[in-house]
Amino acid sequence: MVHMPLRFQFDERKGREALAYIASRWPNVTVFYASKALFFAEKAHLNRYGRPIVADTFVAMPNGPVPSTLYDFLKSEFGLAGDPDAFRGAISTDNYPTIASRREPEEGVLSQSDLECLDEAIAFCRVRGFSHLSQLTHQEKAWAEASNNGPMDYEDFIEENNPNREAILNDAREFAAYGVL
Repeated sequence: MVHMPLRFQFDERKGREALAYIASRWPNVTVFYASKALFFAEKAHLNRYGRPIVADTFVAMPNGPVPSTLYDFLKSEFGLAGDPDAFRGAISTDNYPTIASRREPEEGVLSQSDLECLDEAIAFCRVRGFSHLSQLTHQEKAWAEASNNGPMDYEDFIEENNPNREAILNDAREFAAYGVL
């Protein structure tokens, strides 16, 4: 049986608001740190609540996981997807690779559980240096199992010792199949 990687439909609005939230709580955050905060928040949320926050495709880059669509948006690469005006109205990339929030996140877009995991991830990442944080992400199964610069499998975000692993996987596969978060 061929293993099909677990993927979700990216939620652009939640992605934009999650970045706005991180940047509003962490002045002068760099793209590196915002990416790692999103990764750790996404992983924690999936393990606790059975669903991702933004559902971006995380890529195993040399310095750790990067949410690929949001990373493209931060580089002003919108391609065929995205709402550039909404993104630029929320996030400033004028001092790239530092990002800033142009406004508070839209109320009600992010759930209380989303905010809880984002706050924890910000606190976790904020006190670690670049090299240390990069090394920590390289110990993550999802990063280690992915090919270099390749997409990470959301199934690998779920801890092996999570007592709810199978139920989370079953629900996540259903969410992924129907695009429901």
